[in-house]
Amino acid sequence: MMLVVAAAALFAGAAASSTVMLVSGWRYAPVRSFEVTVELADSATEEHKAAVRSELDDVPGEVVFESREEALTRFRKEWKDDPERVAGVQVESMSESFRLTSEGREFDCAPIPRIRELPGVERLWVVMQPTASRPGAEIGC
Repeated sequence: MMLVVAAAALFAGAAASSTVMLVSGWRYAPVRSFEVTVELADSATEEHKAAVRSELDDVPGEVVFESREEALTRFRKEWKDDPERVAGVQVESMSESFRLTSEGREFDCAPIPRIRELPGVERLWVVMQPTASRPGAEIGC
């Protein structure tokens, strides 16, 4: 009998705490993947690239450098179903870039303005990648 009362009390407590959390606005936040792309200016020097890499290394995640050739290969792969778009694109029209992939329930934008202002940075954007049940979005950092 004591075991039944204890189990009922445990169930009632769990139900009550779940109800309070949901009513107060708490929602489960799934782990998402975020991609930071830092597009480099044509005038970016090796010192500029090293400074950008150093700042990105302070952000949790994996940093990868993408050359112009790799960017063109990725572009052609992404747009393989649109031959007109791919036809005239040359390696010279692509930019070198860094890509940082990070995972978490949220993304900390604190270091982004500092990276955006570094010499040699042309553009920077952060994208929350889509999941099976949620759309992706560019984050305004």
